[in-house]
Amino acid sequence: MTQFIFIPEMGCSGDMVLGALADLGAEDEIRNSVSLSMGVNILFKDAFKNGIHAKIVEMDSDKECSPARIIELIRSAADILEFDEPQMKFAWDTFETILEAERSIHGLDEVHLHEIGRIDTAVDIIGATVGLTSLGAFDSEVISAPIAVGKEPAPAAIKILKSRKFDFYTRDIAHELCTPTGASIMVNIAHKVKKLDKMAGYKEGCGGGSSNFTYPNVLRVRIL
Repeated sequence: MTQFIFIPEMGCSGDMVLGALADLGAEDEIRNSVSLSMGVNILFKDAFKNGIHAKIVEMDSDKECSPARIIELIRSAADILEFDEPQMKFAWDTFETILEAERSIHGLDEVHLHEIGRIDTAVDIIGATVGLTSLGAFDSEVISAPIAVGKEPAPAAIKILKSRKFDFYTRDIAHELCTPTGASIMVNIAHKVKKLDKMAGYKEGCGGGSSNFTYPNVLRVRIL
């Protein structure tokens, strides 16, 4: 069976996932599907993070969205793109995981103020679903290394990781590193978390984060 390996040694965000999947070959599928189903134009650019080539994501909209609006966007996109049951389950589970974490921390009336507040949350979820499908992840064994968080972690991301018993560790970097969307994608796609052995004969894609550090700020995804 094919293996999908996530190496989140600099954390994980929704745009890092999209960038890594695009770098692995799903760029056109993600871009075209998001444009068709959501009317949002996204662009993948080549970048170098401390010498490591990666894809970074830019989109032409950052408008605010309520949780109810994001639900509508995901439902509409899933209908337009004709998601099957595994795709639909992943998309809904990923959104609901974020929503539950944000609600537990901020309360129902304030949940829209943080991660579930902009259209990019829906774009990341739909784009990740399309990219993972295109590359065969739903028919593969998906494994992740423990995920790194920074010294300024998002409370909802920590809540998600702890609630799903997903191994994580703190890096000495004064930054968030792992976002709630990134954490939710990881806990809903990975079948298991473990320290990784040396690998050979793999194809690798890297998604770049928006910040620059002394370490390459990339999420690596490998297909074996």
